[in-house]
Amino acid sequence: MATASTTQNPIEPTAAAPDAEATRPSPPPLSHWRRFPAETGEWFEPLDVARGRAYHAPLHRLGRIRVGLGAAVLLAFIAGHVGPRLVAATSPSSWVAELVVVVVALHATTLVYAPWFAAHRSLFYDRRWGLSTQTLVGFLVDQAKQLGVALVASLVVLVPLYAVIRSTGAWWLFGWLVTAGLTVVFGFVYPVVIAPVFNRFSQLDDEVLAARLRALAERAGLDVERVLVADASRRSRAANAYVAGLGPTRRVVLFDTLLDWPHEVIEQVVAHELGHWHHAHLRRRLPVVVISQLVAFVLAWAVLGWDPLLRFAGVSHPGEPASLPVLVTVLAVGLTVTGVASSWLTRADERQADLFALDLVGSPGSLIEALHRLARRNRADVDPSRWKRLVASHPPVAERMAMAEAWLERKEPDQG
Repeated sequence: MATASTTQNPIEPTAAAPDAEATRPSPPPLSHWRRFPAETGEWFEPLDVARGRAYHAPLHRLGRIRVGLGAAVLLAFIAGHVGPRLVAATSPSSWVAELVVVVVALHATTLVYAPWFAAHRSLFYDRRWGLSTQTLVGFLVDQAKQLGVALVASLVVLVPLYAVIRSTGAWWLFGWLVTAGLTVVFGFVYPVVIAPVFNRFSQLDDEVLAARLRALAERAGLDVERVLVADASRRSRAANAYVAGLGPTRRVVLFDTLLDWPHEVIEQVVAHELGHWHHAHLRRRLPVVVISQLVAFVLAWAVLGWDPLLRFAGVSHPGEPASLPVLVTVLAVGLTVTGVASSWLTRADERQADLFALDLVGSPGSLIEALHRLARRNRADVDPSRWKRLVASHPPVAERMAMAEAWLERKEPDQG
């Protein structure tokens, strides 16, 4: 904390030496752009660390197997000319119909492996760990919904995209513009069109808590009329909250699995989400997503201009709908590479939301308790590897707790 300097008058008695604490310079403000290194053992018991590793290690192995199988199936689809053969066999009346055939076939190939991994986790693995409440019927319904939504969303994106690819050599530019525009549209419609397909949402009916959260939003200067509760407990005991939507469709959503927690802890969770809202993180991430898409489209344009690859896939022009598996593969690679950089930005956003919550509520103890509860409930890997830290969307939990402690240390001199 800064102190005013004075010039001593030699005639007057010498003033007492200032207290060392009073003259100590204030520490620099916390920055959400930097990490807060922390020892996991200072915040979690060894049992918590071991439990997180034991839960996640098999999932990481299964994830690698799933990616390998998916790549093998996709390569077989391309090398076996499945798309061109299906188009030739069905004789569609237009290129749009050809695209529908290829899209349906491509999604059908995922049924060879994807549902089995999902079933293992949801119906067996997570149930053993006390996380899943999913039933077999509920699982099958969810899988059918996911497939239906994926088919519709794919066609909404791919029909205009292939119209562009078929009409101009600069399709990387116009295709990117189409995709970027649809990304913004999806940001608006997701909370009101897609999310209700999978969950039921209701207004928070705890009036005391609702009033407390409205007052919190008012202190933050945000007009939050809709704090919704999602019926997440019919699938899982995991706890979470999030902000979704853009503009008029933006809302804060709480999982109903949070509602038995102390109000001050829920308040801290919501304050974090209000931080995302206040700093417009969803809107701010859009340029990052759009730039990532641009990189991916330039890569796809370069790769799909290579004739030997097109012949390998059984097509002669990128505008043929049967080229879709190659396009999907290249775009996925491009977005994965750029995703590492975007993950760095999302981690900074999470720290900024934490700092906003600390300034708004002024209770680092509540934030630390909320993070501790979320980590334990969700079986978080509280001591992730370097690679996991690099690609994660959130900073390690211990680092977030250390930041809350650092915030308190900076506030105490001011309060003194």
